[in-house]
Amino acid sequence: MRRTRIAPHASLEEVRQLLHTEQDPIARTRLHAVFLAMQGKPQKEIAHTLGHSLRWVASVVSRWNKGGVEALKDLRHNNPGQRPKLTPDEVERVLAALKAPPSDGGLWTGPKLRAWVERELGKRLSLNPIYRLLHEMGFYLRVPRPQHRKGDEKAQVEFKKNSSKRLKKSKERERG
Repeated sequence: MRRTRIAPHASLEEVRQLLHTEQDPIARTRLHAVFLAMQGKPQKEIAHTLGHSLRWVASVVSRWNKGGVEALKDLRHNNPGQRPKLTPDEVERVLAALKAPPSDGGLWTGPKLRAWVERELGKRLSLNPIYRLLHEMGFYLRVPRPQHRKGDEKAQVEFKKNSSKRLKKSKERERG
């Protein structure tokens, strides 16, 4: 059983306190590994207890030995993510364009907006960011109500006019 050497960045009691006050679950799990290692538990037992690999335990202990508590923090929270594809000014221009009908008439579609962005802003975007942009701006997909290709429009209108009369008659028959 291999025991791990732990640098004395904090006492066992200080690590216990940190373990109870840490809000971030990633940092808390890493602190737990250090806490168990400070108690003299072997790496294999720590890995089994926390549900991680031996390599993970060795990595966490190495981080602790190099930098203490700060080295155990989850740095992904500081990652700003990918830069937006359009600047705020460009987004405003897109919103202004969407308030007017497209140049060819009809409704705005993803491909129409993508062509507009490429033509007016000089940026080539795939449809996914275009649809995400439309959704973020409060626009939603509008699709015409489906109609059967063999449907008779006159018969449907006539049915709608008379269906309420038939419904009233059937209710009267049920009551009386």
